[in-house]
Amino acid sequence: MADLLVEKQGHATIFTINRPDRMNALGGTVNADLTAGLKEFEADPDQYVAILTATGDRAFCAGGDLKEMADGAATGSRLPISPQPDIGGLAACEKVTIAAVNGLAVAGGLELAISCDIRIAAQNAWFGVFEVKRGILAGVAVNVLPRLIPYGVAVDMMLAGERLSADDALRVGLVQAVVPREKLLETALARAEVIATHSQAAVWGTKQVLKFWRDALMAEQQRYYQAVIHRVLLSGDVHEGPRAFAEKRDPHFRNAWPDAFEAR
Repeated sequence: MADLLVEKQGHATIFTINRPDRMNALGGTVNADLTAGLKEFEADPDQYVAILTATGDRAFCAGGDLKEMADGAATGSRLPISPQPDIGGLAACEKVTIAAVNGLAVAGGLELAISCDIRIAAQNAWFGVFEVKRGILAGVAVNVLPRLIPYGVAVDMMLAGERLSADDALRVGLVQAVVPREKLLETALARAEVIATHSQAAVWGTKQVLKFWRDALMAEQQRYYQAVIHRVLLSGDVHEGPRAFAEKRDPHFRNAWPDAFEAR
């Protein structure tokens, strides 16, 4: 079976992450397939709205594969640095994107959701940004999440590693609707159908202006993030966090900055 399923219903294209045995993690061909699929979606004049969801009831997306991340960090071949505040081209897409969050959305999973324009969550869904527990930074979330929800909520999620239930996510504006799991895709498609009845030129123009606010000074913030994360990576905790998770034990962080290492 493909890691990403693609289906068209009316003016909507549904992208379904299909790795339930891996908690729909961002691995396999998901990223490449999503990037290619979104380009095809944007080029299709009859498709107006993209819906991103996942197989099963447990997970929308559990983020990246931490074992792969630990191996990549150890060799230096794959450092956990986000090249842009976007995943798969969702945020850059000029057409409307909807995340239908069917279960937990943590780390890169939450970042997939916040790369979309609209988020609809199943009642069993929940959200988390746990990168500080792994010795890394949430590349997309650290740039985008404070632009979508109150600063204090974003700080609590990203520094304390607090999880957010679907109802709490609705209360703070992270999601726009919470529905029973069995109604999730139906609700997302209904929202897409409403959008499809409007002038697509006007929808496009409105999204461009809204994106201008969302992306204001984003390039500068992205450069600052890259400068900071390189210093964080030098602490060495990036090796310990993912390794401890993979080995199912508590991490033993060195809790020192690079200049402290140099002084030893």
